[in-house]
Amino acid sequence: MKADISELRRQIASLSIDEDARAALLKEVKGCEKELVRREFKINRTLTDKLIAVNLLKASVEELESRKAELFLRNQQIEENLRQLEMSYQELEQFSYIASHDLKSPLRNIASYAQLLNRRYRGKLDAQADEFINFIVKGAKHMDEIIRDLLEYSKSARENDFVQTDLNNTLEVVQFNLQQEIAETNARIDVSDLPELSINKSAVSQLFQNLIGNAIKFKGEQSPVISISCEHKGTHWLFKVADNGVGMDESFQEKAFLPFQRINNLDRPGTGMGLAICKKVVKMHQGDIWYESTIGEGTTFNFTFGQ
Repeated sequence: MKADISELRRQIASLSIDEDARAALLKEVKGCEKELVRREFKINRTLTDKLIAVNLLKASVEELESRKAELFLRNQQIEENLRQLEMSYQELEQFSYIASHDLKSPLRNIASYAQLLNRRYRGKLDAQADEFINFIVKGAKHMDEIIRDLLEYSKSARENDFVQTDLNNTLEVVQFNLQQEIAETNARIDVSDLPELSINKSAVSQLFQNLIGNAIKFKGEQSPVISISCEHKGTHWLFKVADNGVGMDESFQEKAFLPFQRINNLDRPGTGMGLAICKKVVKMHQGDIWYESTIGEGTTFNFTFGQ
């Protein structure tokens, strides 16, 4: 560009024109030269900025690709860990089921012979021997209850068949199963209109049976009154099972749903597996379970089912 400007000045100098015209032309040339320099600087600056932007973009793309690869590897690792955890969980459930099932036979023998001793020798030995035999009989019966509930706990995670079910019919079956307990305590069960959902029928039946059975078992001085209701909350269904029983300490919110945890009166029958089974059933249906309670006034168990 500089060579072109110099050539243009040389040609103007050789023109046969007066000095004022020559000066005017040279002035125009100088103005054009400044404009060309300005534009050249702007173009060079633009090219430099473009090069910087391209390099930054390239570096960003490379970093994103690197992070994408890292996330892919992490995701694979998480999936593998989850697969191994699921396998371990299934193996544990299977072991629990098999072990509990296999324990029933020798325990049945112990219970049978303990009862036989109790019938044949009660009153024939000393009082301490009668007491020992009675401990064996009671212990065997309690162990049988624990094994039965442990089998139910294992079974609740092994069955995954979901069918569309009218929960009103499910509650009718549950009340039929508990008709003796209901009659003995003169319990009243109020059930609002319940929805039709895709559920595991046997597991949900066990859930309601455990909650209603607990409400009857831990009743107060008055006859049990149990209210069951449900409402739709947009992303899930919220169920409430409320009673007028002895109540539960809310500080045991987490402990109450663990296996073999007995929170209320230990003199009453039970193994502490009922609420653990409830929690497992609720988790199976993509929900949560918790309770609200006032000692001496009653307890409300809340649980949700996902849609």
